[in-house]
Amino acid sequence: MNVAINNRFGILLAEKRVQEKRNIPLSEVAHETGIPYKTLYGWQNNTVTRFDVHVINAICKYFGVKPGELFDYVPDEEEPAQTKKPAR
Repeated sequence: MNVAINNRFGILLAEKRVQEKRNIPLSEVAHETGIPYKTLYGWQNNTVTRFDVHVINAICKYFGVKPGELFDYVPDEEEPAQTKKPAR
């Protein structure tokens, strides 16, 4: 069974854009958080495979959320038990 941890950065950024009624470029988020643009780009596209604590902390502060609100746990469906064929 594989387990996926998805981040909600893109969703939170979209919600902030709607709430503030303006476009918020990643370059602005990078400037305000101190996180490199390239790192934020990976978060926005949900391609991050390593979650650094200082990045999580800065993103949570920026959006005013707790870490649990930044991530979704999406387990793969369990594979059905294979039926064994009787021995001949």
